[in-house]
Formats: sequence, structure tokens, C-alpha cells
Amino acid sequence: MQTISASLHSPYFRGLAQLISFLLHPLFVPAWVAAFILFSHPFYTLLLDEPIRIRILAMVLLSTVLFPALIAFLLWRLGFTKGLLLETRRERIFPLVANIIFYFWAWNVARNLENIPLPLIQWLMGIFLCSSAAMFMNIFMKISLHTIGMGGLLSFMVIMMINDPFWPAWTLSLSCVLAGAAGTARLIREAHTTGEVYAGYMAGAICVTAASFMAA
Repeated sequence: MQTISASLHSPYFRGLAQLISFLLHPLFVPAWVAAFILFSHPFYTLLLDEPIRIRILAMVLLSTVLFPALIAFLLWRLGFTKGLLLETRRERIFPLVANIIFYFWAWNVARNLENIPLPLIQWLMGIFLCSSAAMFMNIFMKISLHTIGMGGLLSFMVIMMINDPFWPAWTLSLSCVLAGAAGTARLIREAHTTGEVYAGYMAGAICVTAASFMAA
């Protein structure tokens, strides 16, 4: 067991874990799901013209990726945080507040526009609730933001598989693999304890499940 543990914490595995942590960063997950709904779902690709889908995705990218990333960068350059990794609970406060604002904006705009697919509205509400839960839990622990995103993703895929007959089955299997990879990577990087990782999964799953009922 000690040999296996030492191998997992070798420079190779730690580097791989860092790459996985970047690719599965919670900043990117909302846009990935939105892009899938708009450009890979067999129903919405037929229902909505491509220019409309591009504009919707651009709105999601601005509010869930570009603006939060810009705020995090400015906070770092202004000295409010020591880096972009947000390694302490105190450093997370301002970026999380910004995320809550931008995610609420994205959901509120989407639900008041025409031609927005219902699953996308539910997803945007889910990530708003996830960011709010992350802010609340940050008071008590350094909860894993990666696994909040993955728990939300996995819950969303299960809900879509149940409610949407057009939803591809392979997305659930892929989500399970990605969720496991994200949690494992955070543990290998020693960025979180096991409890913080599992708490993230649970918080994400609860928030997205609640959003699916509230935004239905």
C-alpha cells in the first residue's frame, strides 16, 4: 500500500493530476455543458438556428468564464489574492462572490429570453446554487470547488437521462469518469482532504437536483 501511495504522489502523477485539475476546472464546466446542449443535443440542434445557438453560448461564456476569470485575475494583480489557484479559504471569498453575481445574471437573463432550452435554464440555475453553496460552505471548510462542479455535472446528467428521451446515454458514463478523475486529482495534489472532496460532490448534486425542480 505504501508503494502504491508513493507512486501516486510521484512527480509524474502529480503533474497529470495538475493537468486534470486544470481541464476539469469548475470555471469551464458550465460552458462545456451549455455547448453540449446547444450543439450536440439532437433536438435543440434542429429546433434552434445556428446563429441563435452561437449567441446563447457567447452569453454563457461571457458570464460564466470570461468575467469570473477576469475578476480573479484582477484580484490577483491588485494583491487581494496570492495567486490564481485560490489555495486558502480567505482568498476564495471575493472570487466566489463575483461568481454568484455572474451566475445569477446568466440564469436570470436566460430564463427571461425566448428560445433558451429548458435544460440550459435548469443548468444555469444549478451552477448559481452551487456557487452559493460553495460560498456558504467556505465558512466552515475549504470545500472542493472541483467536486462541486463534478457532483453537479453528474446529477444533471442523471436527471436528463430520466427526463429527456433524446439525451445520449454515453454522457452519463463519461460524467462518472470525469467526476472520479477530478476528485482523485485533487487528492493526489493534496489540495483537499477526503471529507472536503466528498462534501463537494454532495453539495453539487443537491444544488443541481434542487434547480431541476425549481426551474422546471
